[in-house]
Amino acid sequence: MHIFLTGEIQIGKSTVIAKTLALLRTTPGGFKTYFGPDRGSPDKLLYMNPAGEPKIFREENAVVRFAGDCPPQAFTKKFDTYGVELIRSARISSNLILMDECGGLERDALVFHKEVMDTLNGSIPVLGVIKLASKGWTDRIRNHPKVKLRTVTKENRNLLPQILAHQLAVKIGYRKF
Repeated sequence: MHIFLTGEIQIGKSTVIAKTLALLRTTPGGFKTYFGPDRGSPDKLLYMNPAGEPKIFREENAVVRFAGDCPPQAFTKKFDTYGVELIRSARISSNLILMDECGGLERDALVFHKEVMDTLNGSIPVLGVIKLASKGWTDRIRNHPKVKLRTVTKENRNLLPQILAHQLAVKIGYRKF
């Protein structure tokens, strides 16, 4: 079973994931995407790095550029190489894979899509995030038979970490719950 969170922007999806991982006392493999301190600026970068490492705000970790009134410029090759490398590495060495977040920005990254779907077809549990407004390739994640989709709301975000940790504990071999 894989669990993907969705919900409004800034509702607390990444916080739910962080609290869930803390309860499980595990460091996942996989990837996380995030903005830098300039998140509110019209000119900014979206970064990607390994799930278990601190955020890195370097150009080489950027996967999307946002520039004023222009459409976002996704670095498709970066998803298809670096993103795929992070997922493949997690499949070899991790008992839990993080995919935070999947959305429309990587819609043309077909190698990345295939790696995500191959991982969902596997047995290593995935904890991920799907951008609420995304369509297209992310519908394949939403509709995957092994995926349980959970919507994060103000009402449930404080309870979800305990629920998710309980659901994932057996899958990763952690029996405290």
